[in-house]
Parts: sequence; C-alpha cells; structure tokens
Amino acid sequence: GAAGGAGETVLEEMRRELRMLRGMVEGQLAELAWRDYRHRAPLQAELVRRLEGLGLSEALARELVRPFPPAGDDHERAWEEALRALARRIPISRDDPLASGGVVALVGPTGVGKTTTVAKLAARFALRRGVRRIALVTTDNFRVAAHEQLRTYGRLLDVPVRVAADAAELAALLDELADRELVLVDTAGMGQRDLRLSEQLGLLHGAGARVRSYLVLAAGSDPQALEEVVRAFGRVPLEGCVLTKLDEATALGGALEAVIRHRLPVLCVSDGQRVPEDLHPAEAEDLVARAAVLAAGRAGRAPREARAGAGSGLHA
Repeated sequence: GAAGGAGETVLEEMRRELRMLRGMVEGQLAELAWRDYRHRAPLQAELVRRLEGLGLSEALARELVRPFPPAGDDHERAWEEALRALARRIPISRDDPLASGGVVALVGPTGVGKTTTVAKLAARFALRRGVRRIALVTTDNFRVAAHEQLRTYGRLLDVPVRVAADAAELAALLDELADRELVLVDTAGMGQRDLRLSEQLGLLHGAGARVRSYLVLAAGSDPQALEEVVRAFGRVPLEGCVLTKLDEATALGGALEAVIRHRLPVLCVSDGQRVPEDLHPAEAEDLVARAAVLAAGRAGRAPREARAGAGSGLHA
C-alpha cells in the first residue's frame, strides 16, 4: 500500500541522486583527462578543440590529430594540415548521373529539399541533353502538395512527371520510360521514424537494381538527427548522398562526420533555392573551407574567404 509506494519513491530518489553523482564524477574525470592531455600534447589538444569547433565529435577530432606531433610552435600551419587531413577523409562520389543517366532516386526525410534538388538536376540535364531524354517520377502518394511542386517544375522544364503508387507501378513506369536517358525519382519525405518509410524503401527495392538511390541530408542538421536519418534510410542500398541547405547551415561538422562515419560519398551540394544555379559538384576542400568559415564566424574570428567550388559535370 502506501508504505510500498513511499519506499518506491525513496528508491527512485536514490537512483536519481546516484545518476547525478555518477554524471558529476564522470564529468570531473573527463576534465582531468583533458587537462592531462593538454599538458602532454598541447598542440594536439588545441587542434582537437578547434576541430570540435567545426562541429566534429571529440572522438573523430582525436583520430584526425593522432599522427600529429604532441607539441609544436606553428599552430596555424598544423591547423591547415588538420583541415587537409579532414578533407582527405570525406568520401566524394565520382558518379555523375547527368553523364551516366539511368534511374536515380532521391530519398530522405521531409523538408530537406529533395524535390528542389530533383528539379535542379533535371534542369541541368535538360540544358545539356534536351527535355526529350528525361522524365520525372514521384512516389509521394501522401502529400498532394508534393505532386504539385514537382508538376510545376515539370511544366516549367517541359518534362513529363509521372506518379507511382506502389512497387508494381514504379517497375511498370520504369519499363515504359526505358527510352529516356535519365529518370529522376522523387520519394515521399516522411519523418525517418515513420512506418511508411519502409513502404517507400520497399518500393525502390521492388524496382530492382536499376535504381541508384542517394540520401538527401540538410547539411546543418544536428549530429543526432543526421545519425538517425542515415540509419533509417540505410535499409536501402545507398550510392551516396546530397548535402542541401548549405546556405542555412550554422555548422557543417555534423554532416561531414556523418558522411565519413557511414562512408557515404557526397555527390553534390546545394546552397540556395535557384534552379539550377545553386547545385554544385561536391569537393572535399570546399566543404572543409565552408565548415571553417562558419566556425570562425561563430567564434568571432575574421574568416578567410572560402573558395567557391568550381567544377565541371553537375556544374556545367
């Protein structure tokens, strides 16, 4: 009865206090370990701190600086070397769907800019190869607005837009559109926890090996959210990813860490709403330069200008 309930409450209270104490002790131990590290390897510790400033985890930052000497005077030179080491770890996709054609699907959570990215790719391709060689397909049966947005782009580009309700329809559509050099598939957004997600992924699987899927990630999302998205969508064999909304991001470290950890080659990046200008081929050095500029801006240091990524292919 009441005594049992009171006992439970006391136990719960004790558990909470123990958790708090453990947290405090762990925090203090981490602080001591960090001080020791800073004492033993001041240069490495400084680089780790600055890499964390980009939005990277301490674990990845330490991994990157492990080959560096523990101490040294030329911190700026070491920092530039650390940024180069980070760039070398970023996988970049050598695929250019605009050149190779085929069936390319963009998957990802709601609101990351999949439809706009489809439109940008379609506009690039149409400019290069002509509108008769491309078609757009949407599998988003859940939102009328999504169809409308893609249809609007289709009308503007004079490119046909088709809707596939299930795997059989998608497969039939792909057969019907076999004469098109490039078919771009825009999938439903839906939160990554949604049950419908597996339906969507099943759709692409059902269409067989013909579909190359790219995960669209909003570059400024927080690391935890990115991790969830990559895990959820990893059930589809992914060729790589597209990083969007670089213009809205306040930090890029989380996105860079996600593509490094999950070995997701970056196909292209987008940094604005303009179709098709704001889509660029991915370049590791450019991504790192952007991340450093954002971090410097947050820290109030004057950023050196990031180089705008110049490139061919998707760029042309």
